Amino acid sequence: MNTAPRKSKLRNRWTTDHDTAVQQLAAAVQQVRESDTPAAQEQLRSAVDAARQVGVGWTRIGDTLGIASGNAYQRYRMRPRPSQARQSSYTGHDGE
Repeated sequence: MNTAPRKSKLRNRWTTDHDTAVQQLAAAVQQVRESDTPAAQEQLRSAVDAARQVGVGWTRIGDTLGIASGNAYQRYRMRPRPSQARQSSYTGHDGE
C-alpha cells in the first residue's frame, strides 16, 4: 500500500519568528485603529507580508486583524501595491 509522504513537521513548528511577526502585526493593527492614515495602512500591509514570509497562516492573520481568513487573504495577498503598479499603456485602440 502506497501512502502519500507526510509534510515535514518542521514546516508546521511555531517559532519565535512567528511570535514576533504576529506581535508586529497586532501593533500595526492597533496603529491603524488609532490613526487610519496611508502610512499606518502601509505599515499594516508590510506586517502582513512579513508574517506570511515566516509562515504565519491566513487563519492567524485574520484572527489578529479581526476578520475571516479568506477576507484577510483577499485583501492582503501578495500583489503589486498601488504605488508600484505600472500604468497600462492600453488606450483602447488597436494602434491603427
